[in-house]
Amino acid sequence: MRRLEVFLGSFIVVCLVCLGVMVFNDTIPVSSKDSEPEQVKAKELEQETASEEPVISEEADEVVVTETEETTKSKSVDAENHIVCIDAGHQQKANMTKEPIGPGSSKKKPKVAGGTRGVKSGLMEYQLALDISLKLQEELESRGYTVVMVRTTNDVDISNSERAAIANEAGADAFVKIHADGSDISSVHGASALCQTADNPYNGNLHDESYALSECVLDGVVSATGCKKRQIIETDGMTGINWSNVPTTIIEVGYLTNKDEDAKLNTDEYQTKIAQGIADGIEAYYQK
Repeated sequence: MRRLEVFLGSFIVVCLVCLGVMVFNDTIPVSSKDSEPEQVKAKELEQETASEEPVISEEADEVVVTETEETTKSKSVDAENHIVCIDAGHQQKANMTKEPIGPGSSKKKPKVAGGTRGVKSGLMEYQLALDISLKLQEELESRGYTVVMVRTTNDVDISNSERAAIANEAGADAFVKIHADGSDISSVHGASALCQTADNPYNGNLHDESYALSECVLDGVVSATGCKKRQIIETDGMTGINWSNVPTTIIEVGYLTNKDEDAKLNTDEYQTKIAQGIADGIEAYYQK
């Protein structure tokens, strides 16, 4: 009997100890490796959320950026205040009667030479020049410019000095003479421009403006057509330039003696590109 009492007493003690351990475990949290990812993710999310908030400088409310027309728009051209005179080079019938190459000059040249023609197409320079000139007139007028045409048909007789006089009397601030080139070397191709030298005895004071006009128009044609850019030729032997009192350029749009360029020049699409390029060049000149 005594042994039974001892056994029951020991059993009760053991039960009480186990019960105490269970209560202790319920009241004190036990950390687990399985709980760590949740804690790390929560911390990372908190950091990411914080990094997405805009960082505002203490000086931010003191800096104000104001957009104006000067900063948002390129320099524009007041087209209505500009007069462009366009001269389609040559004419249907040449006039080989000679005239002075400049005011008071004893040196003389034919009033209007015959021009060149397409080696493959047979396109006459005077016709090409007129086609491009009429397209240029339309393009410039659509942009708001006042345009004065030296000629609008081929059946005319206007000398080079008389063409310059038309530009002078119109009060033009740009005189653009459209021509095509020719060479004995059939591989030569590309566009060029001509103006007077700074030492021109008739209008050398216009050299800088004429050179700038030539450069802009030539660049415009090259950009619009992708043709080869040749050069700007400064010369004092061109009657149509020497008699002019306004900035003047002769733009040679390509070589009719080159079969590939001749083929392009004989298309309406390419002529339109040339006209648009010249118009772009004129606008670039006015923006300077």
